[in-house]
Amino acid sequence: MSTFSRPWQQQLELILSLAKRDLKARYKDSVLGFFWSLFRPAFLTVILWLVFSKILHLPPPSESVPYWLHMLVSVLVWNFFAGSLIEATHSVVANANLIKKVPLDAEVFPLAAIISNGVHFVLAMSVALFIAVYVTGHFSWQIILLPLGVGVLSLFVLSISLFTSALQVYFRDVANLLDLLMMAWFYVTPVLYPVWMVRERLAAGGISWAFPLYMINPVAPAVVAGRHALLYSGAAGETSGAELTFFLGLTATASVLLLLPAFLFFRRMSRHFADEL
Repeated sequence: MSTFSRPWQQQLELILSLAKRDLKARYKDSVLGFFWSLFRPAFLTVILWLVFSKILHLPPPSESVPYWLHMLVSVLVWNFFAGSLIEATHSVVANANLIKKVPLDAEVFPLAAIISNGVHFVLAMSVALFIAVYVTGHFSWQIILLPLGVGVLSLFVLSISLFTSALQVYFRDVANLLDLLMMAWFYVTPVLYPVWMVRERLAAGGISWAFPLYMINPVAPAVVAGRHALLYSGAAGETSGAELTFFLGLTATASVLLLLPAFLFFRRMSRHFADEL
């Protein structure tokens, strides 16, 4: 059953229960608990910082913000995107027993996966916010760009995961293909480098017109919004607030337009989930 036939209150309760279950399962028998939400990206940040800053000598994005802090915020936003999309893609198959035994709307599983990763993100970013304020010495009203960027990114993940999670039931290669895609996606997203560097390199190559195409990448504006909210502001930012808002708006519009066909596709495919699983 996948038509949202139950009252929305029951749907919401089920989604929150599933998200709570996922959080408990992840932290079960863990001594450090939710601190792993920060330790994993922090470890990746250290590795990337050592390789790109100390070994390859990539120029720092800003004189006022340490490169490691720039990377930490970027990695946290990226990990939310990648973790949400991958877990949402696996969510229907992972809950095969429930789908076979209980009549429910399968759309709740990708939603629960995104919410669960959202909780991890909030916990980790709260610590990163404290660190950013301590290191930079300022707290800007532009912090509102962070929930805006993450909200737009969540909408995009939901739209895509409705396709991928449904296809994963029928074609188990989808998750493997997604893993390969994420590897490439990481490097074409401004995680390791600032967007002004992309703009300069494209201009130097005589293809400055390609910058808007680069920023159409739905993850790029969200990553930049995270850094803009916590680390940079005004003239010190990687891009203007108006330009950033424009690209976030494009991502939001594309995600909204994609959401309905994604839901209809998922609903059609879910009719035979129990048989395929």
